[in-house]
Amino acid sequence: MQTDIDEYARGAAARLGPSTFCSITLRYHGELGFVASSDERAKQCDMVEVRAGEGPCVEAMRTLQGVLVPDLHPDPRWPVWRQAALDAGFRSAAALPAVADDVTTVAINLYSDVLDPWAHEPLLAMDAYIQEIAEAIRTRLGS
Repeated sequence: MQTDIDEYARGAAARLGPSTFCSITLRYHGELGFVASSDERAKQCDMVEVRAGEGPCVEAMRTLQGVLVPDLHPDPRWPVWRQAALDAGFRSAAALPAVADDVTTVAINLYSDVLDPWAHEPLLAMDAYIQEIAEAIRTRLGS
């Protein structure tokens, strides 16, 4: 399954263009875990988010709502994750969740070097894409 999920992360980044990097985080039976990434910087930020237990991906999975951070600099939420993202050179982030099954929630984190880079339509497309990822995870967990 890991190779499939890695491909999803790379595919998401490719769909959004060269200034976007993606990673995928999972909550399984309440435990957070890093799953895949299109980029080492995005992976490191998600690893910080998992360790800290807070950040946009965690928030998106908790509320089952997308989280948009158009400008990381003034945003006071999740200071540990935010500093890691700024240190990695990112300017913006977004997280979109999906439910895979009763005990599994997944979210895709989008990171960009550009300030507020995503229009409404690409974010809607990524919301549909994370649903595909959740379905792939659900199918794998059910087999």
